This record gives sequence, structure tokens and C-alpha cells, in this order.
Amino acid sequence: MRQIKIPAVFMRGGTSKGLVIHRRDLPPDQSKWDLIFASALGSPDSYMRQLDGMGGGLSSLSKVCIISLSSRPDADVDYTFAQVLINTSHVDYSAICGNMTAVVGPFAIDEGIISCDKSMATVRIYNTNTNKIILAHFPMEDGFAAVDGDLEISGVSGTGASLQLEFLDPGGATTGKLLPTGNCTDILKISNGKKFEVSMVDASNACVFIKASDIGMS
Repeated sequence: MRQIKIPAVFMRGGTSKGLVIHRRDLPPDQSKWDLIFASALGSPDSYMRQLDGMGGGLSSLSKVCIISLSSRPDADVDYTFAQVLINTSHVDYSAICGNMTAVVGPFAIDEGIISCDKSMATVRIYNTNTNKIILAHFPMEDGFAAVDGDLEISGVSGTGASLQLEFLDPGGATTGKLLPTGNCTDILKISNGKKFEVSMVDASNACVFIKASDIGMS
């Protein structure tokens, strides 16, 4: 079987990087996407290196963003995030990646999905994973998203142009409630009888927060 070609852009967003693809270049049947994404990134790989693809052997380097013009009145573009597992061919669409969300606005401008003639762009993004609106603000240069700048972030060497994201009303993206249990803190009991005080919060992604000292970490 010969290889097929799908246009894509390889981009870094925050401390993650991955493939960014126009939805128009993918099959209309979304059930066919998993095989494409897993193959492109090199999964499954029992060696956990994804050498036969664009992935980097870490969850933060095994991601795909799918972008299209939005038909919603409150958004400019639609954005679907896909997390490709490394040692299996499973692709997860249940959450969002804040890091990779940073690439959506610049991609939309640079690829001509939308345009901006101002020095600062604001792109309204509808995330299909969480059914939420996100605003991306970033500087422009000669009609394209600026690249150079003096912003430095932990985990990435060098500097670059700044980009600000506003997650509008992010609460309850997964469970329907900012605090799924209705409590600021809860006590969880695990199988060995130990109890831990935690906060369960659903803001864009559902997370459980626990004190590091409670599990023997500093």
C-alpha cells in the first residue's frame, strides 16, 4: 500500500508540540481519524520513542490539533484536540491541551482561515472537546502572527512573541460543574485504608489536587 499525503504544520505551543491540520484535509468520517493520527505520530510504539512518526515519545509531544472555520456566531474557528497515546493506537478526544491551544490563533491567521489587519490579533476559538469559547491575543507582523519577542517561559529555551489565552467560563467542561462533588475539599479513602484531603476541580480539564506532602513528596 502506498503512502498518502496530508498537509500539516508542525508547531510548538507552550511546552508541547504536535501536528496542526485543516479539517478539510481529513476524512469527513471522524472514525477514520485515529488511524491517521496514530500513524503520523508513530504509535503504537512499545519502545516508547515514536521513531516511525513525528511524535517524541512523551505525552507532551504526541498531540494533534484540527482547525476549521467556525459557523458559530461567537467564534472565528473551531478547534478539536487529539491526544495520541504512545504505546497503543488509542486517540483521546475527552480533554483539551492548554499548551497546544496557543497554536490555534496563529495557525488560523498564517493559513488564511481568517485575517487581521491590526497590530494585535484576537481570535475567538470554539473548542469542540469541551464546548467552550477561548480567546487568543497575540501580536502581528506584516499580516502574520509575530514569532520573535522577549517572552520567556519555563521549560522552553530562548524567547518568543507573547500570546495570551482567555478561557471563558471554563467550569464544568467535563462533568457539568466547576466542583463536581459540590465541595471545595473532599476526603478520599483508598484501598489500603489511607485517607487524603483533595480538591476535585473541573476547569477545562477535570483534575484532582492533593498536597505533595500527603504523598511523601516535597
